[in-house]
Amino acid sequence: MEKQELYDMCKTIIDLNKQKYVIAKAEIEKIIKDNVKDERYIQRKLDEMLDILLFYENDDSLLLFRRLCKYYFCINPVVTAQYINYYKEQNDPEGIKFGKKHN
Repeated sequence: MEKQELYDMCKTIIDLNKQKYVIAKAEIEKIIKDNVKDERYIQRKLDEMLDILLFYENDDSLLLFRRLCKYYFCINPVVTAQYINYYKEQNDPEGIKFGKKHN
């Protein structure tokens, strides 16, 4: 595979995740605004955000994930903690963005 082909493929993945972020942002803002309590729906959005953050992490996408976690924490703190821990394992093993693990 040529460098240009690899670059183009990576750019396509990033661009698709940018588009997914825009859609997810609108849906998550609606969840919070409408005080949605459907746990399966919220967890699907958290799963989507974890996927997005894998390839398109920036201040805005991380903030959106954190906002949804904060909202969902009042509904299901145990599962919210699992999502935060999964994010930390995947994207923040040093604990810089969400804080260090305390053992």
